[in-house]
Amino acid sequence: MPTFPRLKYISLLLGLIPFVFFSWSLFTFSINIPWLDDFEAPMTIRAWFAQPDWLDRLKMIWFPNNEHRIVTLRLWVMVHYLVFNQLDLKALLLTSHVYILIIFVLFWFNLPVKNRWWYFLPIPFLYLNFQYHLNTFWFIVSIQRNLVIGFGFLAMFCLSKDSHKLFITGVVCTMLACLSNSDGLLFIAAGGMILLTKFEVKKLGIWIGIFVTFLFLFFWNYPSMGSNQNGLIYLAGHPWQSIQGFFVFLGGSADYFNEQDSTIRLIFSFSMGLLLFIIIIWGFQRWIFTNTEKKYSSFSQRWTSGELANSHQLFLAGCLTFCILNGVLLALLRSKSGPFVFLIGNYKIIATLAMLLTYVVSTHLVSSVFTTKWVLPVAIVFWISSIVTYYPAIKNRKEFLLQDYQSFIHDKQGLGFNKENVKKYELHLMMVQMIHKGEYIPGTK
Repeated sequence: MPTFPRLKYISLLLGLIPFVFFSWSLFTFSINIPWLDDFEAPMTIRAWFAQPDWLDRLKMIWFPNNEHRIVTLRLWVMVHYLVFNQLDLKALLLTSHVYILIIFVLFWFNLPVKNRWWYFLPIPFLYLNFQYHLNTFWFIVSIQRNLVIGFGFLAMFCLSKDSHKLFITGVVCTMLACLSNSDGLLFIAAGGMILLTKFEVKKLGIWIGIFVTFLFLFFWNYPSMGSNQNGLIYLAGHPWQSIQGFFVFLGGSADYFNEQDSTIRLIFSFSMGLLLFIIIIWGFQRWIFTNTEKKYSSFSQRWTSGELANSHQLFLAGCLTFCILNGVLLALLRSKSGPFVFLIGNYKIIATLAMLLTYVVSTHLVSSVFTTKWVLPVAIVFWISSIVTYYPAIKNRKEFLLQDYQSFIHDKQGLGFNKENVKKYELHLMMVQMIHKGEYIPGTK
């Protein structure tokens, strides 16, 4: 094993390669042109100034977008606009990726202390890949997911610690995750699991009380979820498809067949999902129950003493619970749409997180030599493969948006809308007015 200074130098050099390339790609291929639901941003600005009453403005911020409350996104758009007097989707998207630094720091502190540098090396290669490029470059999807993951993981870290101040921070971060996208609600269950495992009865009671009230307000005047009800009805008659869908979703990181509706995609993803699930169960069982001192005569005694798991185990368990519950929820509600719905590009970031978290769990069970010889080369191949497979789609998306924007400006259709809807929502008029006021400068290259 190299000396520590050399070890640090090598790890930084290697870790910077995917980070620099990902950052360059983000700056190069993100663009200040809205597509479909991205129009939520200019419409938020328009609605804000159309309603001078502050109560009406707050109602507008709180009002759901489809099946999601996107309070944080709307507030972020308005703060940016009020500070810079600009609608800049690219700037908003870029700043939302600060969450990557947050989760990397959290992963760093949850790796084994000894030879931590080597354990960390595969993480940038595993996470900064381009499989989930829709989540990276599509404005509204990117910000929603980034905020959910950033706030949610920070909440799990806070709840895993024994601190009243961090508990309050965890509550606030969980609420912000919920108000960024609906899957943020899953962090409520994950946080409750952490507190239950720690046997912190008082905090768990407070947690339940706060979030029962929060959920009541969250679903007040919520839009009809008829499609979800139809999904549950379909589940009753086709349970195997939901089981298959769960593992396909969880193993989505193994999907390298670039949107082809072929059985091989399902086989690879299902196999990867099943493998990850087995490693997660085996890893936690060995880490928590085997590699611990037998101080207590029974499981119940150890649990009620609050020493069932340490803070590292709790943090990783909370984050993995979020990923697994995402898969369970989609398997229950989306199986009717066919098996390939679980491999949609913007879902793959959760599958990538599940793979990454599984790796972090495994670092507590394998040596750094194993990581260097086996995991790191696989991670590098994984990263390069994602570039080869998905980079053409990333380039094509930007070219398509540039062309479609011209159609939108000149023909009053495009960017996800036909002429009727452009006229109905006054989208063309809104964007042209913002251009004339200097409030919006579209991307041109």
